Amino acid sequence: MITRTHRVGKYGAVMALSLASVFATSAAATASPVAHDTASSHLHVQGTVTGLTPSSGTPTSVTIQPLNPSAPSENVLLGPDTVYLQAGATVTVSALVIGVPVQIDLTGSPATAATVRILSPQPVFVGGTVTALTPSSGTPTSVTIQPRDLSKPTVNIALGTSTLYYAGGVSTTVTSLVVGAQVQIEATGTPATATVVEIALPRPSVISGTVTALTPSSGTPTSVTVLPYDHHSLAVNIDLTSSTVFKQAGAVVTVADLMVGSQVTIQASGNPLSANIVRIAVPRPVHLEGMVTALNPSSGTPTSMTVQPAGFFKIPVVVNLSSTTVYDQLKASTTVAALLVGSYVNLTATGNPLTATVVHISAPLADITIGSVTAVTSTSMTVQPQTAGSSPVTFTLTSNTTYFAGREVSTIAEVNVGDVVRVAAASSAPTTAIFVTVRNLAIIGRVTSVSGNVISVTGFYGAALTINVTATTTYSLRGTPSSLSAVLPGDLISAVGPAMSGVTNSVTATQVWIGSRDNVIFHQAWLQHIYFGERHHR
Repeated sequence: MITRTHRVGKYGAVMALSLASVFATSAAATASPVAHDTASSHLHVQGTVTGLTPSSGTPTSVTIQPLNPSAPSENVLLGPDTVYLQAGATVTVSALVIGVPVQIDLTGSPATAATVRILSPQPVFVGGTVTALTPSSGTPTSVTIQPRDLSKPTVNIALGTSTLYYAGGVSTTVTSLVVGAQVQIEATGTPATATVVEIALPRPSVISGTVTALTPSSGTPTSVTVLPYDHHSLAVNIDLTSSTVFKQAGAVVTVADLMVGSQVTIQASGNPLSANIVRIAVPRPVHLEGMVTALNPSSGTPTSMTVQPAGFFKIPVVVNLSSTTVYDQLKASTTVAALLVGSYVNLTATGNPLTATVVHISAPLADITIGSVTAVTSTSMTVQPQTAGSSPVTFTLTSNTTYFAGREVSTIAEVNVGDVVRVAAASSAPTTAIFVTVRNLAIIGRVTSVSGNVISVTGFYGAALTINVTATTTYSLRGTPSSLSAVLPGDLISAVGPAMSGVTNSVTATQVWIGSRDNVIFHQAWLQHIYFGERHHR
């Protein structure tokens, strides 16, 4: 009988068909999907195990899916003489499990496995994002992966005790595997079990915004809520750990410097997000001006105050007062005792809640005295008030006293006996001068004569006026320095000097302007006089 062997069939099995078997119909052959005569001693089946019968205990048959996925599965009998080989060594039937690739040599009729070679399974590679761990707490036994191609379904891969884990090329443990991690997994078997899990080092997230909450609100916070600067962003919650580093102005600080309202830039990683570095912006001072409406406590040393800001539609602001808060009033250092309900303040504060660093307390309405100087020294000045029946007042002059000659800042040297002065003093210390203003008298008119150091002038309305000059008097003609010799009869002239008590028609000039256009004020006064004069004569 002629026999043909080693012919590769349509369904991936190597078939050997004798000429006799082509025409023969055997009841035994009909009984098995893979049944051949005894001459067919070289039949092979190769594919993947998809079923074992029975499913528990010692299997007596195995279902194979041939290499061609479109071919129907084949059932192969397993006998007591079947030999099982794996990696060149003899093993038992227990090594035959669903999912392993096999190559089976068949013998007999019906065909029975003579040798079952259990092949090393080809690894499967899956890359993507971890979307779930099972169980969600404790040591996970499986991981769900969303492939990078989002059109593909998620893949579930078992995790075994022999699974190896790497993060950034360094060996690690399953604890590094978290939801959100990017992974590349090599897996084998059915169901697929990971042999190697390569975990990509997480890219840190950078979030900049304003701290809106700390949890817990008191004590050491373990998380921070940040509202990003992007107006369309949602608040983000970020964990704070013992390894979180806090920095401010380039220096390492502590979590105590993190407050609600702080402007921060946080570098965080993981899922949930955990802060690696928190950079806290140096708080910008807040400037506030308004009236004190309440002190807390209302008696004793206040620790906070309520300020009603200047302007409409503004709500009151509570500002804390600390032992380092600095107070000043009328350019002099003072204490919190000077802070009263009703005080007008201009303050600088920082932090959240706001704490005042500097509080400028406006002086209460000052006591004003106008009169003539009857005596003056470097430390005191006596003034006779203009109010009829008033007694002379002696003022103390201190290093904080400020002097003015008209609108110009001056010194005590400007104050002389006979000068008319305006003295401002605090109501709490009415005889200590804060401001001393030497009042000036201005004479404007046309020169009628110049005799020595006396210039005679006719005023706008015909009054005879006198300008006395000294060696310190300064002159200006058309914007350039000049001298007394430039003053001629007929010139328009204006002079300013300290006002003397009871004297209204003469002045000892400190400055003289020659010509109507040289002094803007004089020029405007002269034009006004001419204008009204013309209207008067019409």
